Amino acid sequence: MPSSGADDVVDVTSSLVFDDTVYRKEVLSLPEDQTEDELDERIANQAKESGVEDPYRYFSPELQDLSTAMPSLTVSSEHRSSMSIRSRESQSTGFTSDPSRNSNDHHHLENPHSTRNAPQPRSSTSFENYDAVLDKFRPVIRNSYSSSTYTTAGSTHSPSSTSKPTSIKRKRGPSLLSMFRRESHACTSRVRHGHPVNPFTPRLECGHTLTKYATRIHIQDALENENHLPPNCCGKPLPKSVLEMVMTKEEMDDFVDNFLHSPRFDDTHETTYSHNGLVEVGTPAECQPTKSRDVHVAPKSVTTQHTPEDDECLNAAMDDEAFCKLRAEHEEQFQRIVAFESKQRHALSTYYDWSRKRLSSQLTRNKVERAKEHAHDLEQLDETQVAAEHDLRRAQVLESQNVATALKYMEAYCNGFCNSSADIKHTVSDEDRKKLKRQHALQDNLPHKHESAINVLRAKQEKDVRVRMNKQYAELAQMDLEFEKEMKGLEVRFLKDLNRLGVLVEMRRRRAVARWELKFEIWRKGFEKNRQRPWEGRLPHLDWPDPTAEVPLEAEGALAQYFRLDAAVR
Repeated sequence: MPSSGADDVVDVTSSLVFDDTVYRKEVLSLPEDQTEDELDERIANQAKESGVEDPYRYFSPELQDLSTAMPSLTVSSEHRSSMSIRSRESQSTGFTSDPSRNSNDHHHLENPHSTRNAPQPRSSTSFENYDAVLDKFRPVIRNSYSSSTYTTAGSTHSPSSTSKPTSIKRKRGPSLLSMFRRESHACTSRVRHGHPVNPFTPRLECGHTLTKYATRIHIQDALENENHLPPNCCGKPLPKSVLEMVMTKEEMDDFVDNFLHSPRFDDTHETTYSHNGLVEVGTPAECQPTKSRDVHVAPKSVTTQHTPEDDECLNAAMDDEAFCKLRAEHEEQFQRIVAFESKQRHALSTYYDWSRKRLSSQLTRNKVERAKEHAHDLEQLDETQVAAEHDLRRAQVLESQNVATALKYMEAYCNGFCNSSADIKHTVSDEDRKKLKRQHALQDNLPHKHESAINVLRAKQEKDVRVRMNKQYAELAQMDLEFEKEMKGLEVRFLKDLNRLGVLVEMRRRRAVARWELKFEIWRKGFEKNRQRPWEGRLPHLDWPDPTAEVPLEAEGALAQYFRLDAAVR
């Protein structure tokens, strides 16, 4: 008889893992009658009352590529940025200052060399020759990429950040996770790289795939970079096919023309590189060992145009009690979200492990029960066959008796004996003697006839047993095939649910980041009001913590029933 624990979980499904009610209750701490949309609406109204312009842009419905989060990029585009949304999905848990939270980190993007006289127009400055232009920049990109780690690590808001090296603290994690972290940190862009399942997203040379939003981030980084390098990922330029997805023809022509006018691109100069990272720049006639100039490409700080007043505001913000409290709540909720995501993945994995065990146990039980039924069927068949043989032998005995009696009377008749009156005489004919002879032959052949009948019956019975056993074996084999089919279907459902959970986690994270963006903008407005002056400086932000900690098998909570499945199925 199954246990009560098994009865409690017999109807368990994976739907609870994706239930928004559980997420709102355990992570967002919302009342049962309040939805996440209402929470977003309330925060957006608060932001609007605080003076934040168009707060609803933070909750863009285009969550797949977030293309509306960044307008079309040109050389002179200017807007408030919300690019730190994807950057918060990196593996680090520390506070950094790049990128900021919805600050004016995109200043007026003008070429630093725009005040110089424009050079003579080249023969081809359109976007059609972009791939040929990249060949001129590839060495520069690789050399700059080799020092990009120091460039990013050395960027702070302190004026002394350019003169004092900053040590890079690396955190060792599990081998599998650290492998992906090394890959994602290989590129210094602000966007988080990934490997989406969408087959229509082009794959880059470095192996990454970029959404439209990520491509725009790379373009914006290239425009802000004072080195005037084309947009690249992991040191490899983005191909024309990727840029065409997010830019119009006019924007692309202006974009390429901006880099063609860069001093790094000059058809009359050649650039060579040595093994120690030194760059030799000169004309083809001057590229001799005795006349070459060595220029060391030193790490440079990020081109953030901030003033001492911004540093003062940043220090005041870090000392502000409301900001510290808000940041602590921010960190706490991020940790709750990551812990809840780990519980969801654990619950989903446990559920499907339990489902596999249940299918295996069910197959074993069905086979045992079916084997018992088969044995009972064979036993009944054997009893039926024994009874049939017994009936046949009884019939044969009766037949032998009848043949013997008939032979006795025929012999007496042929010998002149008769049961009738003795006075009546009868004549024995030749036909009577023939009948007597046939009767003797019948009696002599009767044992052989009976033995043949028994053999035929037994052969038929053996055939019936073989047919029955073959059917039983085929039935067990069909059970195995159905089990394999169910296991494959279970694996397909698990992969679908896992992908569904990943999409749900991504969407929830984006909404959570958007809410915190608005909360910090609300705080910024109050901070500016108290200081009676605007401040567009960057704020330190939180990255998503690593889900490396073991998830405790809690005895409470809506997902706790999944953690008791293993014990219930035993």
